[in-house]
Amino acid sequence: MAKFYQVFIWGNLSYVLTIVLLTVFCNASTTSNKLESCSYVKYVYSEKGFNDGDVPGKAIPGDHLHICDRSYTCCTEEMEHKLSTHSRVEFDKLLKDSIGSLKKLFASNTLKFDKFFQELLDESQKDFHHMFLRTYGMLYDKNSYIFENMFRDLRNYYNSGGIYLSEALGSFFDTLYRKMFEVLNNQYAFSDSYLSCISNHMEELKPFGDVPRKLTLELKRSFIAARTFVQALAVGRDVVREIMEVGPSPECSRALMKMSYCPHCKGQPDLKPCANYCLNVMKGCLAHHSELDTDWNTYIETLLLLAARLESSFNIEAVVDPIEIRISEAVMNFQENGKVVSDMLFQKCGKPRLGKRETRKELEFETYKFGPRHNVHGATKSDLNQLLGKIKKKIRRTKSFWSNLPSELCNNPKVTGDRTTRNNRESCWNGLAKAKYEATLVGNGLVNQKDNPEVNLDVTRQNLVITKQKLALQLITAKLNNAYRGLDVEWEVPTESIWAASGSGSGWIPDDTEEDNSNDLYFSYSSTRSPAVPIWPVEFAENPTENPSTASGLIPSKVLLLSIAICVHSVIWW
Repeated sequence: MAKFYQVFIWGNLSYVLTIVLLTVFCNASTTSNKLESCSYVKYVYSEKGFNDGDVPGKAIPGDHLHICDRSYTCCTEEMEHKLSTHSRVEFDKLLKDSIGSLKKLFASNTLKFDKFFQELLDESQKDFHHMFLRTYGMLYDKNSYIFENMFRDLRNYYNSGGIYLSEALGSFFDTLYRKMFEVLNNQYAFSDSYLSCISNHMEELKPFGDVPRKLTLELKRSFIAARTFVQALAVGRDVVREIMEVGPSPECSRALMKMSYCPHCKGQPDLKPCANYCLNVMKGCLAHHSELDTDWNTYIETLLLLAARLESSFNIEAVVDPIEIRISEAVMNFQENGKVVSDMLFQKCGKPRLGKRETRKELEFETYKFGPRHNVHGATKSDLNQLLGKIKKKIRRTKSFWSNLPSELCNNPKVTGDRTTRNNRESCWNGLAKAKYEATLVGNGLVNQKDNPEVNLDVTRQNLVITKQKLALQLITAKLNNAYRGLDVEWEVPTESIWAASGSGSGWIPDDTEEDNSNDLYFSYSSTRSPAVPIWPVEFAENPTENPSTASGLIPSKVLLLSIAICVHSVIWW
């Protein structure tokens, strides 16, 4: 009886063991059958521009893989190498397309504002010349260089910032004051020392009334605001251009390959990454970019404040457009008070000696009543506000651009498919299989990447390019604040042009018609573009994937286990 129970127990144990081993064998066979044919992968691989001879005819053990899962795979080591390189190229292209649109926005608005201002200044000078020539005739024509120098100084300040506006305008009114004193007293001959003496009393006598003080203040505030505004737009353009050169790190490249092309190695080229999985990868890859966000937002807010000032109290158009009327008002003030001013100067500086008197009628002042002004050029008062309104609307949208960049890339259909695909959290690639992504979504910025399960970054290491651009934003923001408050703005190194940094004398003109040749991060079935020349990825020199599959054994080993189970079962029953 005891022997019967012993045989019964051993018989059942052998039966259970046999069932378990058969289950393992069947599962392994099923997995192998799913990947037995790699024809679909071969097709999409060749459509991408690679040699389909790289793809094995059927699934092979994945022990050679460095990034993707090491179970049965349709990828050789060479394929993983090429696809890893290709994923970096495609990511870089997608990133540059997105950031490039921001650069074009700032470049085009810099160009538009600069063009408007230069035209406004040119037309104002033409109006000034025609009106003064008509009003003062030969007297103005003979001394027109005084006014030409004033416009030259205004233009030089706007273009280079290499002069002090208060000093330049003070010099203009001093020169005008001396010249008018000589014309009003043309029966006398004045030495340079005598003219220096009258200059010393100009502030006291105020021959032009309060016009010089008011006009200087208005021109100074408006020109400082206009120059700072256009320079700030150019700085934004240049900062973005520098950021475009920041490529993916080795850690990012590894994560991109795992997200982008490991599904293809598993025989599922249509599988897109889960939404949060993509976000974690992108937040890790763009961690340094996100560090710009605070300084960028402050820069945008200050730029908008100055734009509002340019529309109102610092309106450059309201100052430049009628400048001939303001200066003519100063001339008239001196003309009306010329006798009184001259007598006081004779008392302070002495009686000058008589000279040869000029009696030509053209040298006599004639009071001119200015009629209504007509708009003879394209820029009207409403034009500036319209232009600033459009610029403000566009740049306001760029707030939080850098922190939103991971979401923007992951919302791209090329990355995660259409909306329906993105919303399907169960049928997406989670980095290992077609299943729900369970990891926690990390925050933006470098410090939060210490918890990122997809991209292993050294959060203590700064990117030098990003750090430099943060400093550039901080410096121009300080200048914007000073201009907003009506203070002087110091320009460390006078620049010849806002286009100097763009490489050509004529300026960088954005090409809004540039063809978009961006490709899917995954296999594009219609693409015939040749792939980038592969460069052996940095990550291949590192340790293999941290989660190698435990099912990477060969099929014959499963057969051996099945044979052993059958033998055990037979021996026991024997």
